Amino acid sequence: MTDKADPTGNVGLTVLLVDDDKEALEELQDIVELEGWNAIIAGSVDMALEVLEWYPYVGLVVSDVHFVDPSGDTSSGFQLVSRAQARFPDRDLSYIMTSGDPWAFDGSAQAGAVDFLSKPLVPDDLIQSIKAFAGKGAAQTDNPDRDENLLKKVQDTTQAMHDETPPTPATGTGAVV
Repeated sequence: MTDKADPTGNVGLTVLLVDDDKEALEELQDIVELEGWNAIIAGSVDMALEVLEWYPYVGLVVSDVHFVDPSGDTSSGFQLVSRAQARFPDRDLSYIMTSGDPWAFDGSAQAGAVDFLSKPLVPDDLIQSIKAFAGKGAAQTDNPDRDENLLKKVQDTTQAMHDETPPTPATGTGAVV
């Protein structure tokens, strides 16, 4: 749990959590709130942009990559980053992208995300990423380590996918969730 004397300056941090999966949102909210941070949730890209409009104190956005709304329309976390950066250029927002699709790594770096976490999420990885990047928006920070770290994650994930043994009918589909 975050200590009141947190040297990272993340005490009182407000994190916007964006995912179309209600259970995933609840899990993210629990992780964030157990650290002593404030969590605001949104179930779509449009809802997240509204939250950012009305709550200027959001310091970090954690967003899923793929969204499907009840009407069947699709959108992406990349659209969220792009639209938020255009609407709020003066905000020091950082974006952490999450997905069960390892191929989404490439788009995360290009969209301006500071980190990418694979699903299923490891709570400690999310906490460390939030601590590392809160208030360090990609648009406002020249951080050469960001691109290098994202590239390493892309390479590691791609290698892990190539190393996996193809599933057999007895072992299931091998789908990433």
